[in-house]
Amino acid sequence: MSFRDRFQNLKETVGQWTDSTGGGSLDRKIERNLAEMEGGTEIERTAAIKALVIQAQTDDKWADPIITSFLRVLPGQLASPQEAIIDGLLELRKVKVSREEEIFESIQETLDSPYPSVRSKVVDIWTRFSLKSDAKASDTIAVLFEMLSDDDKDVRYQTQESLSKILHTVPKVALPELKNAIGDDDWRVTYHSIVLLTEFAKKYPVPSVALAPEVIEAFNSGERLKERAADCIGMLGLANPEAVKPAVPGLIKGLESKSSELRKACATALGRIGSKNGMVVYHAVPRLARALKNDDWYIHVEVVKALGYIGSNKPTLVKPHLDIIRNRTTTGADKNICKAAEWALKKAGGG
Repeated sequence: MSFRDRFQNLKETVGQWTDSTGGGSLDRKIERNLAEMEGGTEIERTAAIKALVIQAQTDDKWADPIITSFLRVLPGQLASPQEAIIDGLLELRKVKVSREEEIFESIQETLDSPYPSVRSKVVDIWTRFSLKSDAKASDTIAVLFEMLSDDDKDVRYQTQESLSKILHTVPKVALPELKNAIGDDDWRVTYHSIVLLTEFAKKYPVPSVALAPEVIEAFNSGERLKERAADCIGMLGLANPEAVKPAVPGLIKGLESKSSELRKACATALGRIGSKNGMVVYHAVPRLARALKNDDWYIHVEVVKALGYIGSNKPTLVKPHLDIIRNRTTTGADKNICKAAEWALKKAGGG
């Protein structure tokens, strides 16, 4: 059965349970739906849950019993019914405000759900509610950092997106949490934390520099982290070039990596650092110029831009290589390289 057919099935089933004038009283319909919620197929359970939410809102005497049933069966449900119950509980909490804390505690427990779609949903819910309350945000951040080690990639990226939204609301909490996470034994936690720090550093560059040693250590620790760490080092270097100076030899070496993405990231980082203090990266200039002489045109835009940034800070460092930059203004493999070379030539005082 196709997804479209299953969806139509679900829609028709919900309609039958909620809109039909036959089948007895509302009480009997609710009792039948409560039984179906536990013993039906996944589609039938989901439909029964959706119907129960409507019925609880229709007859207040059923609101508490239905909420209690939802809380009881939530942990053992399949993916689609779990999501339906979570949505239903969020609706019914508006009707029974006194049970809000109990409802949220049960929803939070589904962060351990075996279903990635459910875990992602709860992460998103927790983020939205935390953003409404600074008091809850710091506690939520700690929970979300734990979710960065989730086995499912989609859950990790949802968590990264959520943390990105929350961290800016409590910057004093953010840096200690990021520091701990970057040093985590799980490379996935470190990876996502470096990405988060890179974004955080755009808004809070000066305090973020305090984490430069951790990012440099991650850059030197393994291939899986190098590209993201290079991006972060470059961003931190805009705030304090001296703080990231120990990373420069590794960035220079990265220009010769087998990974074209890493070569680009290293060139970009060197350009950012050099735009603030060309002398910190002066050893990189000949290597960057050499990279323009090979056929690896994929990285040429970032390389000429790096030379332009460094040249804008210390023209004398780039002066011996102006001819190769000038050459690329007309011989670049595409127009983007030519335009970048024209820009770099002007920045470095050669045009």
